[in-house]
Amino acid sequence: MPHRAIQPQNSSQPTRGEATRLRLLNHACREFARLGFHSTKVSNIVKASGLSQPTFYIYFHSKEAAYEELIQEFRRRLRIITRDLLIQKPIGGEALVKSLQHSFVTFLSFLAEDPDLTEIGLFQPPGCTDTKASLAIWIADNIAQEQKLGVFSSDVDALTIARCFVGMIDQAARISREEQALEELALGCARVLCTGIGR
Repeated sequence: MPHRAIQPQNSSQPTRGEATRLRLLNHACREFARLGFHSTKVSNIVKASGLSQPTFYIYFHSKEAAYEELIQEFRRRLRIITRDLLIQKPIGGEALVKSLQHSFVTFLSFLAEDPDLTEIGLFQPPGCTDTKASLAIWIADNIAQEQKLGVFSSDVDALTIARCFVGMIDQAARISREEQALEELALGCARVLCTGIGR
């Protein structure tokens, strides 16, 4: 069974209405990922879900509303992950490389959990641009705090470093696990950030 983009907020059994709403959202996610935002119609979503258009409009006033909810959930999860990866004590050398490797593994594992949600949240317009800009700001907030600890050099501003980080995540998330192992890929990204590519 594929991973569901949106799941119940609590562990209790969702009501029938909540279950219907989640069903619509998860099928909407799949259709947006498959067809793109602009080509997806409400009729595509309800056909895939086996529900009717009137049922769709009970829960969402438009396809844009369903799309926005999916994007906001994706960004909410990314924000939590970013906050939790803040380095809180001075480290350097191989310990810093390992910490950054862990950060890349965490981001890439999350992005691999639900390829459809990642497709619409990180890769496809219109949501991807704002997602990447927001992620860069969140990472920059972490880096600015880490620069104060002396973890990172202050020679380059935090937002520039964060944008490089986001670019690496974006590209690494497109690489299939058959092509390169996650830990190896994450380690390579971490070493580039820590030691650069010069000899």
